[in-house]
Amino acid sequence: MDLIIRTGPLAGGSRLVRDYLAGKADFYTGHASDIASYRTKASEVEARLDAAARQRVAGAIEPLGDSASRLTRILHGDGFFVTTGQQPALFGGPLYTLYKILAAIRHADMLERELGRPVLALFWVGADDHDWDEANHTVALDEHDYPHRLTVSAAADLPPVPLSERVWGPGIRDVIEELKFSLLPSTPMAAHIAAHVDTSYRTDATVEASFTDTMRLLLHDRRVAMVSSAHPLVRRAAVPVLQREIANSGEHGRLLAERNVVLEGAGYDAQVEITPDAANLMLIDEQGRDRLAFTRAGWRTRRLGRALTEQELLASIESDPGRFSPNVLLRPVVENAIFPTIAYVAGPGELSYFAQIGPLFEAHGIMAPVVVPRPSVLLIEPHVERLLGRLGMEPDAFRRPFDTLASDVMRRTMPAPTRAALDALRDATLGGYDSVAAAAAEIDPTLRGAVTAGRNAALLRLHETEKKIVTRMKQRDSETMDQLRRVASNIFPDSAPQERVLGPLPYLARYGAGFVAAVEAALP
Repeated sequence: MDLIIRTGPLAGGSRLVRDYLAGKADFYTGHASDIASYRTKASEVEARLDAAARQRVAGAIEPLGDSASRLTRILHGDGFFVTTGQQPALFGGPLYTLYKILAAIRHADMLERELGRPVLALFWVGADDHDWDEANHTVALDEHDYPHRLTVSAAADLPPVPLSERVWGPGIRDVIEELKFSLLPSTPMAAHIAAHVDTSYRTDATVEASFTDTMRLLLHDRRVAMVSSAHPLVRRAAVPVLQREIANSGEHGRLLAERNVVLEGAGYDAQVEITPDAANLMLIDEQGRDRLAFTRAGWRTRRLGRALTEQELLASIESDPGRFSPNVLLRPVVENAIFPTIAYVAGPGELSYFAQIGPLFEAHGIMAPVVVPRPSVLLIEPHVERLLGRLGMEPDAFRRPFDTLASDVMRRTMPAPTRAALDALRDATLGGYDSVAAAAAEIDPTLRGAVTAGRNAALLRLHETEKKIVTRMKQRDSETMDQLRRVASNIFPDSAPQERVLGPLPYLARYGAGFVAAVEAALP
């Protein structure tokens, strides 16, 4: 495979994330680099979750690849999970979703060797989430490296239902046609992918079901298992956590607020704002997903103001758990309450809020998992590598805004006589005004300020002149500008890291069945 796969530590994130990557673990369960942290968490899991507790969710977990035997042992009390999760999205979402899963697989293999026990990666499909604007689109590059955003259109007034219930609707048809006939290369694997999207992304298919089918396509031969947050067995197993959250909502809110104060006192920003009256629990009804809040008048839904008593809530959670789901802060607690998880592979946002929710784990009698930063991955296709060579540039140079990058390249390639003339004029301006300033100061020292202002104005005019020259060079050197654009579209499309914008299916189409395995093998 001639695809170049570059991996590195997680890029971006807050100061808190950068400090954690540097080895500081003040607000976490140990550190990802310390094997003792995993041993401590493993002991806590074994003391809390016996085989009977694990068996409650056995029917919700789907093994892929050769993971079935490991899964059986883990669910019978012998072994652990490394989990990661993501909200479902069109055609598998951005590339980093795949990278998180592959990193969990690699980490599980490492921990299995270190602990001498079965350890399996488990992918949590966040099907309770309702963010349609995050789920309804992807970006792919055409044959000329122009980015195309594919967005599934839908009625604007649809309720915010979970993605386990949200269907694509008629808007999916146009998106499928554009992907198949404009954005997939002509390869045997592309034909297989076209058949996949035709079958899995029907107008009546849910976002969760289609996304899960794409994950099966990508991961069918990988050592991983999958579970949906909306599975009835998962929701039933979560009942004690949800009921405890309702009964202790005020106390838990206070603990989270106190942790935020401590984080801010240490110089960090909180990833998730804590709303004093809001529970970490969502009610799902015919109007969609709505957060619960405790007001002076009792329990209410935040958006619609529906009134409920605590007794009604507790009884409803018991009788119909499918109507309730945890929010972003409670979800990791639910996951760790019902699965034997010892580590979670996280992106920068997740790393930040895991620092916030330690007290919430403790309030539920659970130790937080060890948080493992996902790696950053950059895919460099052969034609992009050739363009980088012609330009004499490294990929990191393209992190800058494109216009700034292009201007720097043009200045670097400016004809020598032009560059020399500009430099000479700048030197003469600086030298001449310095001489005038010194002479004028002999007459009146206050004149130095006026001369300095004149010098600065002259330098500004010179800078504007250089900008005009660079702009004209951009217009004349269309070949270099096109090369820069093509590289930028591949490496930092829409001025963002590739892994956060582009999706996996076009790469799978171009590089075939070995693509996913090659990325996994490249991970540290």
